[in-house]
Amino acid sequence: MVDVPATDSFFAAPFAVDGELMGVAEWHVSDLSPRWLRFCEDLLSQREAFKTPLPGPLAHLELRFTSAQGAALATFLASGQLVVSAAYLRGDNPDAEQELLSMFVESLRRSAFVQCSQAGQEPFGAVFGLNQRPLHVVVAWANPRVADNDEELVRELGNHLAAAFLCASPCRTKRCT
Repeated sequence: MVDVPATDSFFAAPFAVDGELMGVAEWHVSDLSPRWLRFCEDLLSQREAFKTPLPGPLAHLELRFTSAQGAALATFLASGQLVVSAAYLRGDNPDAEQELLSMFVESLRRSAFVQCSQAGQEPFGAVFGLNQRPLHVVVAWANPRVADNDEELVRELGNHLAAAFLCASPCRTKRCT
């Protein structure tokens, strides 16, 4: 059975680079910036798959995004350096989500970062047991080549992107207009 929260919230499941789940927390869309939600909705309105530098003063940040059947993958880079990998799951299609999570986890496990630091036999394996939806799975890479302020900026942007993708209809009709 899938736990489905009110449409004005989503769950976030951050993982450490070693593949350990750090916890699960609920985020309320009303606690996020309407301006940044609109910005993220505009990004997502481009198409289902895209790679783009962000506009204006955020031009040093890049977003790679692919979605299908209510699930998505995103990668955030700062000045060409990996900052965050994320998966977004609305709960629309469990089979599509399982396939996406399998690809996501396999990709993460191939990373040299993960192979050098993994804590258990099955890094990121806990993601398959998470039944909360909508869900934002996030791995912050703690890349030493990325400035702390860029890591913080991407973390905020990632939460707003999660809300824009996972709570799309409520955002457009209630809070973000």
